[in-house]
Amino acid sequence: MTSPFDPQPKAVPLARVSAFANSLAGRLLALTVLAVLAGEVFVFAPALAGFHENWLRERMNLAQVAALALEASPDQDMAQSLEYELLSNAGVQRAALQRAGERVLLLEDPNAPTAEHLVTYDYRRSSGLRRFNWALETLLAPPGRVLLVLARPRFESGEFIEIMLSEAPLKRAVGAFAGRFARVSMLILMAAGALMYAALTAAFVQPMLELTRAIERFRDKPEDVSIAFPRSTRGDEIGRAQRAAADMAEQVRNALRQNERLAALGAAVARIGHDLRNMLSTAQLVADRLTQSDDPAVRQLAPRLERTIARAAGLAASTLKYGRVDEAPPELQKLNVAEAVEEAAADALIGFGAIDYRHDIEAGLSCIGDSEHLHRVLVNLIRNSARAMQDHARKDKSLWIRAGRDEGRCQIEIIDHGPGVPENLRARLFEPFVSAAPEAGGAGLGLAIARELTRAMGGELALMRTGAEGTTFQIILPAA
Repeated sequence: MTSPFDPQPKAVPLARVSAFANSLAGRLLALTVLAVLAGEVFVFAPALAGFHENWLRERMNLAQVAALALEASPDQDMAQSLEYELLSNAGVQRAALQRAGERVLLLEDPNAPTAEHLVTYDYRRSSGLRRFNWALETLLAPPGRVLLVLARPRFESGEFIEIMLSEAPLKRAVGAFAGRFARVSMLILMAAGALMYAALTAAFVQPMLELTRAIERFRDKPEDVSIAFPRSTRGDEIGRAQRAAADMAEQVRNALRQNERLAALGAAVARIGHDLRNMLSTAQLVADRLTQSDDPAVRQLAPRLERTIARAAGLAASTLKYGRVDEAPPELQKLNVAEAVEEAAADALIGFGAIDYRHDIEAGLSCIGDSEHLHRVLVNLIRNSARAMQDHARKDKSLWIRAGRDEGRCQIEIIDHGPGVPENLRARLFEPFVSAAPEAGGAGLGLAIARELTRAMGGELALMRTGAEGTTFQIILPAA
């Protein structure tokens, strides 16, 4: 049983508070609070300074009006009583005017107490910061201070007017104003801050939160198709991030599906690999017997059959190792391009009698590569081109192979006059299980393996041109 003094129950709220403080929403809330407080300071400071100055100027104006009224009074006794009443209404103890270099006393209360702490505020030469400091000083000042305020006169000519008054009424007025203004302005700024926080949360924080949660769920279960990424139509960075994440998830899922199919294919090939090697061994024995035949045509074809069976055995073994990181690197050597092309064309075009094979290969052209790898790549491309033209209704069934040297590279082009690669497959043509002719029964691995073999030799395989006039593949290898 948990003790009531056990601090563990507080761990969950503290963890939630810490998580919120470190989140985007928490930081936005902190920035909003700081903005509200900064706005309160920037609004409160000039308002307090303005109220302080206006209150003192109002007392100066009342003192000037009182002096003018006193000068207009014809009765001296009445003037003396009026002076006391005017001084009391103005809230000042003394008022004087500097005129033509001479100081003229306008009003004075002879019964005013002696000033122990006289503070001077000169509004003739004062900045906004100094006026705010005066207002703040009045708000926090100890009792008993007397102010001597100087400013330019308003109702009559003169250099300046000065008044002396007790600070206590000003301190009370400034305190009351500061309390009212702080409450009202804080409520207004808090309402504005709340609206700003809600708008920013809805516009930025919430979309990022949804995207983050989707990415975290996708990280844990990338194969789960029920995890949907928000695909926004926004044009800003958040919209771009949402669309990019959705595209990335789709690509990753496609890659996972392909990897699953590759794994299934590898398992199937591994199961039949042993039996396939036994069958090829039997075929090898039969081919050996054919070399002893009395028929000259059979003896002539037997060596080619032996090479084909040997390559088939090697292909079965290499297929088992396809995609493994420990696959042996290619054995690079100098290869005669014309010989490699002729041998590959002879193997690939068996059964395609209607194909008109031609070649244009630079004399003495040699490249650096693996003979078996290059043979497999050429056979795959030539056979694909021949199959595409054989099933096509066009009369021109010529297959061209051109090869030459260009800036230290050996370029081999396989050109056919077939129907071309469908447009929706061109961008993914070299991906596993993508076949341009699925009706031919292919698994869609030929071009993927061919590109991998070419790159292993330090070269590149690319689709150069395709369309209704035919297709051109290009093999680039280092020239010898």
